[in-house]
Amino acid sequence: MGQKGDEIPRALRARLAALLPDAKAFGGKPAGEAAYYSADLYKYIDGGAEEYHRRGFVALIHREYKTASAEIDVDIYDMGLAANALAMSLVERAPDCPSVQIGAGGYAREGMLNFTQGRYFVKLKAFSDVGGTSVALEKAARGISARVGPAPR
Repeated sequence: MGQKGDEIPRALRARLAALLPDAKAFGGKPAGEAAYYSADLYKYIDGGAEEYHRRGFVALIHREYKTASAEIDVDIYDMGLAANALAMSLVERAPDCPSVQIGAGGYAREGMLNFTQGRYFVKLKAFSDVGGTSVALEKAARGISARVGPAPR
């Protein structure tokens, strides 16, 4: 099932960290250090980790950012295979959630934007007392998408 967060190989940590967005692109700055999860995913998403593990979950990087008006959480799940990432995305998607043209199967609503690209399932959440977080979420998502790059042919 993978390694505990503190046992994730250095190369995998580096690969995931390289996918994080440039905070300046969406007017933010990192808030603390990135956290990594693997077999210990239940510590981060208590009650939902089993579904990820059943679908090939390898590791997660979680990073928090702050903008002038919002807090943004970025979660990048390495699902091992593109099919696993897309399957997990479909499990999480609400039926009424509008599509967005980012990655494959992207969808969003105020305060949330999720998409898959290759082996990654990306979840972004924004918390704000004033709303209007969709632009920052889209900029962060596009930054991650560019770093993942096109799927190999």
